[in-house]
Amino acid sequence: MARQSPDLFKNRSATQEFLFSHSDDIIDDGNAEKVLTSRDSAGTAPYSAHFSDMLDRQELIHAIDTHMASASTLCAITVRVEWAAGMKSDNVKGTDIPEDAVTPIATVCRVHSGTWARIGRDRFACLFPHLTAVDGQVLAQNLLNAFSEAKGPPITIGVAAYPTLNYTRSQIVENAEKALEHAGFFGPGTITVFDSVSLNISGDRHYQAGDIAGAIGEFKKGLLLNSSDANLHNSLGVCYGVLKDYDNALTAFENAIWLAPEEVMAIYNKGIVLLYQGNGEQALECFLEADAQEPNVFEVVFHIGQAFMEMGATKKARPYLEAATRANSRSGPAFKSFGACLDTLELTKEAIQAYKSAIKINPGDAESLSILGRLYTKRGESLDVASVLCEQSVRLSPDNGLFRHRLGHVYLNLGKLGHALAEFELAVALGHDSQPQIEETQDRMMAAKAS
Repeated sequence: MARQSPDLFKNRSATQEFLFSHSDDIIDDGNAEKVLTSRDSAGTAPYSAHFSDMLDRQELIHAIDTHMASASTLCAITVRVEWAAGMKSDNVKGTDIPEDAVTPIATVCRVHSGTWARIGRDRFACLFPHLTAVDGQVLAQNLLNAFSEAKGPPITIGVAAYPTLNYTRSQIVENAEKALEHAGFFGPGTITVFDSVSLNISGDRHYQAGDIAGAIGEFKKGLLLNSSDANLHNSLGVCYGVLKDYDNALTAFENAIWLAPEEVMAIYNKGIVLLYQGNGEQALECFLEADAQEPNVFEVVFHIGQAFMEMGATKKARPYLEAATRANSRSGPAFKSFGACLDTLELTKEAIQAYKSAIKINPGDAESLSILGRLYTKRGESLDVASVLCEQSVRLSPDNGLFRHRLGHVYLNLGKLGHALAEFELAVALGHDSQPQIEETQDRMMAAKAS
């Protein structure tokens, strides 16, 4: 998605997710077919007779389809008045912008034979037949100057032109709005022309709204405008990966890597696809390559550690899993995996600390509660604490035979033989082999009675 700083993807959950950078200020209206941001359909009526030529969105589209239907070129300029939502002015009624703040837009449109409309609470669009994107940039600069000279509010401008790809004339307004969203990354006082990055940002918004098909469409169109955009290839690969279309995902990530060999996200994502395809060793190679490009990225070091654990290379896994806990100190799965690594290495005391951190982050992690109880029992200390932990684990997961077995083992160490026997029997009923412990407990109960 829209590429920003790598810091944006260093602190994510420790799950097998693909990496991408988010665009900001995303609002999902629940309609996957139409992803909106801060634009809306509110208040499109003219302010006064002075603006009687101001249309609303639908009227503007109708004007394009009728009066401008024969124009071989069109240029659209979208304007966002940045201070509208937060204004505290006696001239403001509800969410309306003062008329004097709108006047420069009306003036530029009228002088250059344009058609204009209010397309949102704080957004306006101007359409100019027979002008190009270059002409539009000149008019946009004139508009910026006019607002500045009138000491008006800050504005941001997006520009789009027809023809572009296979977009229809009426789609020029939507493209100009995408350019305006793109301009939001640069701030007030800027002009941005619709391009492949605008489509990348738009695709990101579709992705965040759950409209994967819409996101793919935007990314593909972006690649038609700029086939050498590595980030677009990566974004497309993420969508294919989510859809489990791993062959196309792998192709997209490899294209991104070919275009930008230093791109950590694409290298990592290729590794994730290989992992899903069962190619663990090749996946590990990708993760190690990504770590060499940019050390200590959370997702990367986490998956390196996981890969080494699955290969039985626990000592190699340890430094990477420890690095993952440093890179994201709020990741329960990272501490949990680190604890499992330390437990395997027989570093019980250190493993206890790791699992305690995992539970602090996620108190509802039944598995970590159960394992921590087992570790306390193994050390022969804090058995009362161990029983509380194991009891909590079975309350959270009552149908887990292993958790029942561990609770029974704690009870056995506490001398609560009846409770231990009950838990071991439940464990067997749930499919865990606790028969030896049942026999041991029964023997101890008989011995206790005999004495």
